[in-house]
Amino acid sequence: MTKYIRIFIIFLTLSACGQKETEKKTQENVSEKIVKSEQKTKSEKVEKWTDSNGNVFTEKGNEISIIPAKYNKTGKIYKVFIYNETSDEIGIIESLKIKPNEFRIFNLKDIDTLKLNNGVKFMFGETYGLEIEDKKSQVSGLGGEFLEKYGVPDEAEWAFVIVPVGKGD
Repeated sequence: MTKYIRIFIIFLTLSACGQKETEKKTQENVSEKIVKSEQKTKSEKVEKWTDSNGNVFTEKGNEISIIPAKYNKTGKIYKVFIYNETSDEIGIIESLKIKPNEFRIFNLKDIDTLKLNNGVKFMFGETYGLEIEDKKSQVSGLGGEFLEKYGVPDEAEWAFVIVPVGKGD
C-alpha cells in the first residue's frame, strides 16, 4: 500500500510541476482572453476604398496598404531619354553604346524591356507604367530645370541620367 501512495505522490508532483500558472484555466483568464480578442477585432477594423486611378487602399489599424491598379499594356510607344554622365561607355547591345556625356532617345513599347550592361533595366511592369531596376543606385530622374540643362527634347515622355554607382536617386 505504501508503494502505491509513493507512486501517487510522485504522479501528483510531476503533474503539478508540468503545469504553468498562466496555462491554468480560470474564469478570470478566460474572460481576459475574450476581452483581448474583442479589442484586437475593434482595433484591426479593415476599411477599403478605391481612388480615381483604380488603386485600392486598405486601412487596418494604423497601417495603410496600397494595391495598385493593373497597368494595361497596349503596345503604345514612349520616348525615353537616357544621358550617360559616367566616364564609361554603357552598352545596350554589342554595336550600340552610349558614350560618356552623350544621350540616346529610345522608342520603347510598353511591352518592351531595355537592359543596359551596367545592370540597369527599364521595363514596363504589371502594375505601374515604366519601372526601373537599379540595384547599384545609378539612375536619376530628370525634371524641371534639368530637362533644359541636359537638352531633353520636348517629345520625350521620360528622362533619366546614368550617374556613377551610388549617386542615383
